[in-house]
Amino acid sequence: MWAGAVLIVLIAVFGIYKAATYDSTAGLTVSAISSTDWTKGTPGKPVLIEYSDFQCPACAAYYPVVKQVVSEYSGRIQFSYRHFPLYELHKNALESSYAAQASGKQGKFWEMHDKLFERQKDWSDLDDPKPTFEQYAKELGLNVDTFKKDSASTEVRDAVAQSRASGEAADVGGTPSFFFNGKRLQNPPGLEAFRAALDYYLSQSPVQTTSK
Repeated sequence: MWAGAVLIVLIAVFGIYKAATYDSTAGLTVSAISSTDWTKGTPGKPVLIEYSDFQCPACAAYYPVVKQVVSEYSGRIQFSYRHFPLYELHKNALESSYAAQASGKQGKFWEMHDKLFERQKDWSDLDDPKPTFEQYAKELGLNVDTFKKDSASTEVRDAVAQSRASGEAADVGGTPSFFFNGKRLQNPPGLEAFRAALDYYLSQSPVQTTSK
């Protein structure tokens, strides 16, 4: 369950991996981002995509690393978060994705994204996480009635389903899964390794994969 946390610690033992360790896996590509994606960074720059599950412990372990990388490279890359709820394993994965997607309709996707990861242990094992998510919405200053309606809407649920489907089409089988400029990036085991991988690929002048 906590394999992601172990991976993060490994960097302290093995140091910075060579960039060649992260060569993209041949044949695995992902669809270009569009206006419906949740993005940060600079439009028109090389794209880093993460397929993630808010209830996934490994994703929570990577969360501070990804947040730091996205902040540091905001002028050099564009980052996109995509839902890939592993509902077969995590009973609240879908509801958490719906909560984030619904928050986005009120302009607070990233705020809910952060809160869900930072408080993952508080809601993961709940039989009904909806009241907790509604409390988070209230804390974020959202209209809670609208949030509840949007969370249950076909629009929000279809958006999450389409996001997962795009990952399945790219052969995503677990989370987190990263793609840089459309090609699979092996998960770097820590912040320094992530920086090394991005620096390497950015130095190769990769082709942009942004679309509208």
